[in-house]
Amino acid sequence: MRKAVTVCGYILAVFLAGPALADAPKRVVSSDWQISQAWAAARATLPTALGATEKRYGWFSPSLALKVALPVEDPDVQAEMIWVDRIRRNGTMFEARLAGYPHHMPAMRMGDTVGFFYDQIADWAVQAVDGRFYGYYTTRVLIKSMDPERAAKYQATLVNNPLPPGWRFNPEK
Repeated sequence: MRKAVTVCGYILAVFLAGPALADAPKRVVSSDWQISQAWAAARATLPTALGATEKRYGWFSPSLALKVALPVEDPDVQAEMIWVDRIRRNGTMFEARLAGYPHHMPAMRMGDTVGFFYDQIADWAVQAVDGRFYGYYTTRVLIKSMDPERAAKYQATLVNNPLPPGWRFNPEK
């Protein structure tokens, strides 16, 4: 079954797989081509980001954050895009802490633990040694439409190249 849903101003194509996973988005695609391209770039580099930050017992580095599509009960939204941190792999799923305030999940609060599948991940971010961030592909797109003052504040938190030196797919090696 395929549904189109609106999430934070974007339309997502949500692919569902059977009744057991009926509420879990299986792939995220935006109607905004720039966001869709950002998600595609983030997902192309996601295996490298996860591989570089995975530690012991399924835990990932605390410097890693992921943007995930979580199902919601709101029939007008059906999925919320939200950043998570304190990530742990648990079998075929991941568990993480909500790093932001959910808008469409009234029973959830920032800091609550959620579960999700790999296919629900839309973006990633890793903090560099200097405190700025790699990744944040969607943020890099959204900066272009912000007022200059706000854009400058966000831009200052990002490393120019979204990939750390030496990572696979990095054109600036």
